[in-house]
Amino acid sequence: METIDMKKGMRSPETGPGRKAGGIISAMLLTAALGTAGAQVTGELVSLGKKTGVGARAISLGEAFTAVADDYSALYYNPAGMTQLTRSEVGVNLSYGMFQNNVTFDNGTPHATSLEATKLNALSMVLTDGGRWALGLGYYTPVSFDDPLFYQAHGSAYAYNASGQMDHYRMALAYLVNEQVSLGFAVSAVTGREQLEIQDGITARYLEEYTGYNVEPSFLIHLSDMFSVGGSAVVVEQLELTDTYQEKGGSPLESLYDIQHPFQAKLGFAFQSGLTQVSADWHGDFWSSYAYRNAGAAFFNHDLNYPNKHTFNIGLEQHLDRHGPVLRLGYTWENQDDERPQPDQRDPYRVSAGIGFMPSKRVGLDFAYQYGGSRTAQNSTPDGPQDLRIDGEDHQVMAALRYRW
Repeated sequence: METIDMKKGMRSPETGPGRKAGGIISAMLLTAALGTAGAQVTGELVSLGKKTGVGARAISLGEAFTAVADDYSALYYNPAGMTQLTRSEVGVNLSYGMFQNNVTFDNGTPHATSLEATKLNALSMVLTDGGRWALGLGYYTPVSFDDPLFYQAHGSAYAYNASGQMDHYRMALAYLVNEQVSLGFAVSAVTGREQLEIQDGITARYLEEYTGYNVEPSFLIHLSDMFSVGGSAVVVEQLELTDTYQEKGGSPLESLYDIQHPFQAKLGFAFQSGLTQVSADWHGDFWSSYAYRNAGAAFFNHDLNYPNKHTFNIGLEQHLDRHGPVLRLGYTWENQDDERPQPDQRDPYRVSAGIGFMPSKRVGLDFAYQYGGSRTAQNSTPDGPQDLRIDGEDHQVMAALRYRW
């Protein structure tokens, strides 16, 4: 496996085991291939696949939550913010997602393929003494591998169907240093499972299983009653992938990957005046390479110089009155350091809206809707023209219940 320029929509003229060289990268990079163009390949190694976020409130704010972090979702976005909770709190989130890809070959008629899934998005609890300390425990599914693709070209059909998710198990401790500064420290275990089937003359299946962990310190500073700033960084991380590949009628082949993802960071700002709050975030993913080997062989290092990825988030929260409903809006977009703009290329983006209620002092209800889109031009044959246009659409509906005591 010497190259990683095989795209999800690209056909391979090879047959037999040689097909795996390109196909495994489609599996390894998963749905991140939709964000590529030309010879570029991008991805997010600690969270491969499509990010769906955590928590209905944070989702409706476009995930601009790092400097807000004042409910149970702080455990995921900024553990230092857990000290803002005056009561212990538990939250549960359910999400419905519909993922659709519209493929146009050689300016022909678009073909749409979709996949739907309903799942538990988050289950978390924050215990606090209402003063200096807070402890958080949580389970999250912030990443989906669900991704369908189908088109007909060159006299035959091509299908790509992926399903699964990445799971995060998280524990964090927060400490209020003084009235302005809080510090947090989180440890996460990461597991994931994706099933991928590619049909292109033959049927090939991949089973991707991920295991890993990361360590993330964080901070939250209240500069004044109106301004706050927060941030975090993943300073230690390990992620391994076990890939099992099998062509129909053949024997399974196992490969192992040691994925090196050196650094992630988040920085956010929040401003609140009266009943209005505005927040903004930057999330950076800096990553470089992986080591690969077949079962029983030595690891081989790959230094592929992947581009860094940046995500920008903006959120608006408007209280209708002190004790009434809350309206929320958010916007998120992504880009990469070395991406060269193309006429038929569109960076991934997401638009969010939501509403929140507090039926009582102990119970909160939040609802969110998020729409995401992306566009990429790809080539249907290796080294061929970019004759495929893939328009991706994601719809997420999320409901959350939180209880304080």
